[in-house]
Amino acid sequence: MKSHKSLAVVLLGASLLLAPLTHADENNRRAQVEQLLLEMHMDTTLNSMYDQMEQMLLNMQKQLNISEDEKPLFEEFAHKYTKMMREELSWDKMKQPLVDIYVKHYTDKEIADMAAFYASESGRSMVAKMPQVMQESMAASQSFMASILPKMTELQKEFAEKLKERRSEHSAH
Repeated sequence: MKSHKSLAVVLLGASLLLAPLTHADENNRRAQVEQLLLEMHMDTTLNSMYDQMEQMLLNMQKQLNISEDEKPLFEEFAHKYTKMMREELSWDKMKQPLVDIYVKHYTDKEIADMAAFYASESGRSMVAKMPQVMQESMAASQSFMASILPKMTELQKEFAEKLKERRSEHSAH
């Protein structure tokens, strides 16, 4: 019994001594991830994404059959929507959850390797070109969406009709 007590005291003492080191490692790791996110220019990438999202919304006017006299109303909606997204999903609000995600899923070595890549010429080139790549990717997606939107609408109508039928059958019983 005495040896179990001694072991418990030793383990408790060791955990108390190591706790600050674990906390320091965690803080260091979080700082490395924050630095990585800075190297990746996540803040400017996020802002660029909102700019592109607003432009994509504005470009949807034709698909949504927005008339000339409705354009100011739609543009106001697009601006307010984007402003709300920027505020609610700002970099200040997104940074800590992103750090948590990176810390959770990447090892120290992976974080260091990514940091080295983004600090390299190729990494800096990727970051510099990413807004244009994203913009062109969104434009390509938008052109696909224009052709798929009528099909999506048709599927939604079909589902709504089947659901209505099913519910009326069940309520009759």
